[in-house]
Amino acid sequence: MRTARRPLSLTLPELWQLLAVAVPVIGALLVSLPAVDLAYQLRAGGELLDTGRITRADTFTFTVDGSAWLNQQWGAQALLALVHRTAGWEGLAVLRAALVGATFGLVLWASRRAGAGPRQGALLTLAAFTVAIGALALRPQLFGLLLFAVAVALVADRHRHRRRLWLLVPLTAVWANAHGSFFLGPAIAGIAWLEDLHDHDPGARRTFVVGALATASTLANPFLLGAWGYAFGLSTNPLIANSITEWQPTSIRTPLGALFFASVLAVVVLVARRSRVTPWPTLLWLGVLFAVGVYAQRGIAWWPIGAAVVAAALIERPAIESIRIEPPRRLNDVFALLLLAAIVVLLPWWRAPDLETGRNGLVSYAPSALTTELRSLATPDDRLLSPQPWGSWFEFAIPDLPVFVDSRFELFGADVWDEYVGLVNLREGWQEVLDRRGVTIVVIDPQHTAKLGERLAAEPGWRSVYTDVNGSIFVRFDR
Repeated sequence: MRTARRPLSLTLPELWQLLAVAVPVIGALLVSLPAVDLAYQLRAGGELLDTGRITRADTFTFTVDGSAWLNQQWGAQALLALVHRTAGWEGLAVLRAALVGATFGLVLWASRRAGAGPRQGALLTLAAFTVAIGALALRPQLFGLLLFAVAVALVADRHRHRRRLWLLVPLTAVWANAHGSFFLGPAIAGIAWLEDLHDHDPGARRTFVVGALATASTLANPFLLGAWGYAFGLSTNPLIANSITEWQPTSIRTPLGALFFASVLAVVVLVARRSRVTPWPTLLWLGVLFAVGVYAQRGIAWWPIGAAVVAAALIERPAIESIRIEPPRRLNDVFALLLLAAIVVLLPWWRAPDLETGRNGLVSYAPSALTTELRSLATPDDRLLSPQPWGSWFEFAIPDLPVFVDSRFELFGADVWDEYVGLVNLREGWQEVLDRRGVTIVVIDPQHTAKLGERLAAEPGWRSVYTDVNGSIFVRFDR
């Protein structure tokens, strides 16, 4: 007797799930790679690949040259540098799309395991992607988000596959060498243990042991407890909080903040309308994620990943799943093919080539023509003042040219930042700072340092040697 073969065509629930993963991938391919953080990560990772040693002191700048650098993200840096050396900027763009797709694929999977149907899970995943969209740049945090999604999925599935929960231990060890958000691994395990105790689950003891071992595994890093100091020191540094928008408290007045608070309100309504009382460990978990998100704009991304899975477990009546509209499967296939075609079309190799960044528009905060010109005129004795968002790019693209500041805000003291702000705003004594710091080249951009450019053009000791649509280069006469 022959068994009936399953049609190859996609059902509507299957199409929903494809959509939930394909849309984040397409979104990642549409947006350029910001070099603001990525570039210095690539340089540090490249040094690790070349020497076999983690960079522990600054050699990228001249303002804090030789200062100690607790480079906790070395693992992510090495992987980023390896991909860049193997496949260029194009490979990094594809890597980001893969990381984003995997992250929200895990959100979908965990939501399904928590009780959501295919369409519910897909909608929750797409909502999570929408709220987290501002935090999906390619940098170590993206690895942290993926590892967080894996941890959430392991915990959500622990009652079906208890042995898989042990994977949280090596996962957290890897996490502690990739991004400062690793403390969320033990937090997830701890709240899962409280939930098991609340439910009188016989697996509570196992969950506790996993959480304890996961906490201990965070010390499997070159800095031991220093990694914890880095994670909490960065988030509580007042200089960083006052200088960087994404480290400031989340405001409803910003688009990302509005999305965050709207999603929080949706979860509150869901909890309030339930016929059953929501267990306090679940409320505690939501509270922790909310606190991380409201504390700083950079923390928003953790909330939707965790909240989507919680919402999947809290939804009592799968109203969306009861809708039985089933369009022709051929139509589903056509839509699926269009999604896959969009991914192929958006792959970076179809873009026109660029001398510095591989492809036009592939990397942002990386002025290509300015870089080529700067490389041709800079000498090992020069010191560069550039706009802070470009600092990481120039120190990566021209390693022999030290810069004033880059994106490692925790590395520079208040005095250095005060000098930089004084230069940008032409505060009294700005010429003296240029002289004392031995700055010989200044790169101007229209957004951050336009005023400084106007004054340098009138200064007798400086001359403009290059200008294009992105900015200008000034050099000292006597350099």
